[in-house]
Amino acid sequence: MIMGGKMKKILFLLFVFVSAFAQINIKRDYLIQIKEINLEGLKNLGIKFEDYNLDRVLIFYDNHVVMLASKDEIDYYSQKGYNVEILMQDTVKLNLLKRAYYGETLKLPDCYHTYNEIISLVDNLSRSYPKLIKKIIIGKTTKDKRNIYAVKISNNVNIEQDKPGILINACHHSDEILGAEISTELIKLLINQYKKNDEVTKWVDSYEIYIVPVINIDGHYIVTSSQNPVWRKNTRDVNNNNILDSLDGVDLNRNYDFNWAFGGSEEVGSERYKGEYPFSESENNAIRNLLNKKKFVLSISYHSQGEVIYYPWNWKDRFAPDDSLLTEIATGLASSIKTFNGDTTYKAERGAGTVGQSYTYFYGKYGVFDFIIETGKGTHIYPCEGREKVVNSNLEGVKYILRKGFGPGLTGNIKDAKTGKPLSAIVWIPSIESEDISRRVSDSKFGRYYRLLRPNKKYNLFFMKEGYEVKIIKDVYIKNDGWTTLNVELNPLKK
Repeated sequence: MIMGGKMKKILFLLFVFVSAFAQINIKRDYLIQIKEINLEGLKNLGIKFEDYNLDRVLIFYDNHVVMLASKDEIDYYSQKGYNVEILMQDTVKLNLLKRAYYGETLKLPDCYHTYNEIISLVDNLSRSYPKLIKKIIIGKTTKDKRNIYAVKISNNVNIEQDKPGILINACHHSDEILGAEISTELIKLLINQYKKNDEVTKWVDSYEIYIVPVINIDGHYIVTSSQNPVWRKNTRDVNNNNILDSLDGVDLNRNYDFNWAFGGSEEVGSERYKGEYPFSESENNAIRNLLNKKKFVLSISYHSQGEVIYYPWNWKDRFAPDDSLLTEIATGLASSIKTFNGDTTYKAERGAGTVGQSYTYFYGKYGVFDFIIETGKGTHIYPCEGREKVVNSNLEGVKYILRKGFGPGLTGNIKDAKTGKPLSAIVWIPSIESEDISRRVSDSKFGRYYRLLRPNKKYNLFFMKEGYEVKIIKDVYIKNDGWTTLNVELNPLKK
């Protein structure tokens, strides 16, 4: 019987559908490791590294892969000449994930810190150096009401000083624990090297440095207590069943109120579920409280993984108003951090503008130059030697940002011309700013403003506050290094 063309087409489409369905429903209940394999080798096995999605490839770095596989796949890989080591077989996927990321003990390696250990370290340093470091409660977690601490470091932490702020934060996503490790080592570096290292001493004397080592404390506990190495969101009981299940949690890095409507997912249970509304989560409110408390110039938000730095922004082909300077700093930051392989450095890319993430919110609302650093590549939990390598490499990035906090740019105090009282006023540079961002304002305590700017250029500035005359100052020249100072007095409107 000769089959017609239409019937052949139907059978072909049916074959494609059945094959695809079979692939989707492959039962992979083995955890395997293949050493001495590169990207080309993975491709030869029909595996794309960009398929990294916890359904197949879990870990791939240093020329070895750890992945989930079926018995048939193991046989196929062996036939291709690869030495396949079976690490574990289990019908419960979570047990396979624990073995992959925690190792043979199924417990997080001791070189990583729990949140209690981090805070205990801070408490010990505070007792030894009470003028240099202290912890400040900035909020509580959504589910378990744990204290969220910011660690303040400066040469006199017990008073608010008229100094620029540098913010380091980590663990919006609870499984991305390398950021907490970098933050912890940074705390030790700044305190232990003060008065011993000239550059560290200069940073501590010149800035108020705030470090939030863990934002998502409830989720971080799930990961560091060895319950689940891939828990990402916070632990809000979204479905109100009093059980932590796959439907629970909100992605804290999709919950900020800047283009919130366009980013993340509205689907409960999605790994990028953005919550019912902006700032629905206490953790995000805690960060907003901190941004309202202190005028920050620069910020790093740590994530994992990818060895890439995202910065504001590509918003439907519109770049951020400070794009050239943001790009310069992001590129310098990226080039200061070596990749895990050590053969190159991180890369810098503009992130999307239509997301409710930290870098869009920090920059769009407050003018903070925030950079998301995706630490490491191939895994988010390294063995101890890998953890040390990633941490040390990323500390060089922090140092770069701390150096950039000295300018060039413009700073000054804004005061009431009659009373001398500090004013929180708008500082507007029309040649730079667009309607995509909020107007930049000075802080209320000191009337202080900071604007990182291109040097050797002139800018026209508008200083504005309700109830006061607008002051326009033209052709303000920004010197080549350091901060150019421009203090301003505003005259109250005549009644």
